[in-house]
Amino acid sequence: MSKLTIANETPISPFYHQLVGKVDNQVLHLRDKRNVFLLDKVDDSLIQYFLNNVLTQPWNNHFLLWALIARDKLVGTISIRNRQSSVNTILRELFDAFQLKNVDEFNIDIHFYQYLKGEVFPEHSPNKRMQSLSSYRSLAYSCKRWVTSNLSIKQQSYFKRFLFKEPPFTSGDFSFHKLAREKRHHTRKSETDVIVGSLPTLRAEGHFRWNQLERLRTSFLKACEEAEKTNVELPMEFNYAEPERVGEHFYFRLWDKPSFVLHHQEHFSDSTIKSAQRRSSTFSVDNNQYFIEFIKAESMNGEEEAEGLWFTELFDKGIVGRWYRYITEEEIKRRREWLLSWGYGEENSTTNPTPFDSKHKGILSSSTFVSLHQNKAQGTLLDVEPLYAAATFGLLALDIFTTTGARINELLQLSRTHKCIKIVKEDNKVHYSFYVVPKGRDAVEAYYATEQTFKLMARVYKMLQEHYNSNEIPKVKYRGEGRKHVFPEPRPYFFQYEGKALTDLAIFPSLRFLLHGLRMETQEGKPIIIKTHLLRHAFATEAVQRGDMSLDIVAKILHHRNLTTTAYYSEPTSSIIGEKVGELHDIILDYIDIDEAVLRHPEELESTLKEHKEKVGVFNNVLGGVCVTDRICPIKMACLGCQAKIPQPEKKHQLEEVIKLSKYEEKRYKDLGLPIEVKKARKMRKDARTELQEIEQIEIYRKEQTYEPQVRFDK
Repeated sequence: MSKLTIANETPISPFYHQLVGKVDNQVLHLRDKRNVFLLDKVDDSLIQYFLNNVLTQPWNNHFLLWALIARDKLVGTISIRNRQSSVNTILRELFDAFQLKNVDEFNIDIHFYQYLKGEVFPEHSPNKRMQSLSSYRSLAYSCKRWVTSNLSIKQQSYFKRFLFKEPPFTSGDFSFHKLAREKRHHTRKSETDVIVGSLPTLRAEGHFRWNQLERLRTSFLKACEEAEKTNVELPMEFNYAEPERVGEHFYFRLWDKPSFVLHHQEHFSDSTIKSAQRRSSTFSVDNNQYFIEFIKAESMNGEEEAEGLWFTELFDKGIVGRWYRYITEEEIKRRREWLLSWGYGEENSTTNPTPFDSKHKGILSSSTFVSLHQNKAQGTLLDVEPLYAAATFGLLALDIFTTTGARINELLQLSRTHKCIKIVKEDNKVHYSFYVVPKGRDAVEAYYATEQTFKLMARVYKMLQEHYNSNEIPKVKYRGEGRKHVFPEPRPYFFQYEGKALTDLAIFPSLRFLLHGLRMETQEGKPIIIKTHLLRHAFATEAVQRGDMSLDIVAKILHHRNLTTTAYYSEPTSSIIGEKVGELHDIILDYIDIDEAVLRHPEELESTLKEHKEKVGVFNNVLGGVCVTDRICPIKMACLGCQAKIPQPEKKHQLEEVIKLSKYEEKRYKDLGLPIEVKKARKMRKDARTELQEIEQIEIYRKEQTYEPQVRFDK
């Protein structure tokens, strides 16, 4: 693109002609040091935002200059967009409040200062004020520095008119800074407090739900096959029984588009009915589709109420996709209230929350026909394939987030290439790992995974093979926010669908869909929504606080450069503090080394590491499972309860032996009058039982994976 740009006298951006004559000509034609037009380097979404929200504002040239400069400095797209939105919003509010007409009238020492002091818009939260100042300072500083460093004196004199004045104050000068920081910290830790310790349970529930959706899809495909084989007139009713753990019977109808119209003629026009009868236009064979109607669920135990499929209420409430379109204000209010009751969205926000909008064709949201006519059915209309895709992607994401602590952009880099996926057999042991580029780096680093993770990757690959009807999956361009420039070449990414790589906007709804209905609340009663970064915090906290892993080891696992960041991620929650205090009161004679709280110097760390003679190594067999750390053993081989271990059902007997042994040791140490050793024996038994519970969940969902529902057809 660079050669083409240099050869042209104007930018080749598709937005150029929409901007020319409406913004400053020299800003529009600004070039970098290689003589490439900066406009041609800016992400399309940023220019689209500018056209929709900033073009007619008095500060349009200031914003366009900043977008060009930020992209030249390789600032991530999502960071630019967030700052664009933050600064643009506050400027519009301040200009309206003070009735300002142009940028020259805007005095940061007066107008912005009064805002930060809370004299205008007192309803704004401390966090919003802090974010507004932070974004504005970043914008003003980066523009001034770039102009000074890259332009001639003459050019600097010209572009000075498009630079925002840097504020003479910082957020630390205002009380809101401390309030906002403390509130964010409290919110993060109170949410982590609920999640920490529940990671195995979340994984197990994800598997249970995927298994249920797999049974639904298998039954749906059998029904489609039966309908085509027997040429039965639709709708065709079918049902099947769930496994004993669920204990319910599900009932469905199979439809296609023409049959649905013909059985609901009172809701359709005469022309639509005729097209359905002739099977022409949108009802032709090529445009037709099968979908199902979930009628009811019956409990096999007559005394209990059936729960049904966990996700049907999302469609019954009509909040999948961009739900706020084409409905009344009263209906919008009703649906917003329901979403807010589950913790989706902010109470005072003017934006309608869309927690189940993947913004990716074929994932989660139903087809247009099914979505439009949902309210015409007796039961719940379901488009099966988008649900299956969302659950399959969501389960793989959940597994990786909770076993590796990876970030979402690192997840999206997974590709079916030899450079990314590594499976090595050594000493009769198979080692699994994937190599991606961590945040803030430019080279790949290793992330160690389990065999289960790779089985889930294989499951995603199989789904994509069926989706594309090919043995290979296509190479697509990476679309993760802020990292596109790092991966310019198309690759066969695992997270792709309909010929496009997924973005974080597709991963979030898939994860929410898979885990919806698992009601979790903070101690204050605030509902918690599972977020990718929250899982990362929980992973770190569990590893350090309950798994007793060294901060240095966890930093390596999380690919942090700064131990301070890891320390923040892994700070003890209130529940963990309560547990530790209880243990202290229970065994008051225990010795607590306060000096361990002090961060060690590199020399001390090196000395400590030398003390550990044995290295566990990736996937060595340990008591009750396999070790997944590639470092020196973080807890000196005390494998029970360690977060670096993944329990395995095949080693269940080892944990049962530990429980028997702990009972014997407890009795023996009691007789010897050794209370501390008695406590250790009890803790050993407690940790073994905890891991046995996790193994029991794994055994159940593995068993259910082989369960094949017996589909019955009512013709």
